[in-house]
Amino acid sequence: MELALYMPLLLLVILLAVQSTLVFLGNQAASAVARETARVARATGDIADARRNGAEYAENIGKGVLEGYKIQIVAVGNDKVRVTVTGHAQEILPFGVPEVSQTVEGPIERFVETE
Repeated sequence: MELALYMPLLLLVILLAVQSTLVFLGNQAASAVARETARVARATGDIADARRNGAEYAENIGKGVLEGYKIQIVAVGNDKVRVTVTGHAQEILPFGVPEVSQTVEGPIERFVETE
């Protein structure tokens, strides 16, 4: 009798733990995509190339880790770039799964002539 009462609760706790792990993994994948996209944008200054490289990187991470991702690249002033990656982690629960989002900002690399 006790098993019949506690088993659904135990299964729910296990599913919540697995789902939170998948959200954490999706967050880490979004962070990796944002860092890679920002690296290309900072080094080359080419937004289209950075977006293409970031999308390719997101596709190579693995199916189901980061789904429905969007890469937003914004120039901050004349010397910085900000990359925000949003998407969804793999879902095993039909409710309460948050969207993952990571932002990376850094200076655009420029060659400066020294004396």
